[in-house]
Amino acid sequence: MPDGDAGAKLFIGGISWQTTEAGLREYFERYGALSDVALMRNKQTGLPRGFGFVKFKDSSAASAVLGRTHTIDGRTVDVKRAVPKDKGSPQGSGSSNGGSSSGGGSAGGRG
Repeated sequence: MPDGDAGAKLFIGGISWQTTEAGLREYFERYGALSDVALMRNKQTGLPRGFGFVKFKDSSAASAVLGRTHTIDGRTVDVKRAVPKDKGSPQGSGSSNGGSSSGGGSAGGRG
């Protein structure tokens, strides 16, 4: 069901650069079975960006994680429910989805 699925994904912020996906998986599997673990990296450098996501198979396991203090690799991390990126989300930088409102470069040859 989509409702339970959405509640099972958590955002993990403030992750140490030394933390690996395997380390995240090992830490959070103590709360329940995981279906996915993603550690976000800079696309150009490959360096960690300091945040990631874990998705539990059961949303009740994700709920058990919330509201607790979690320390991974010596660093206290911030755990929140993941908010899905949506076409109406104000979180985006605007550079990738705001191009159509700029007037376009090909129409500039008038006059």
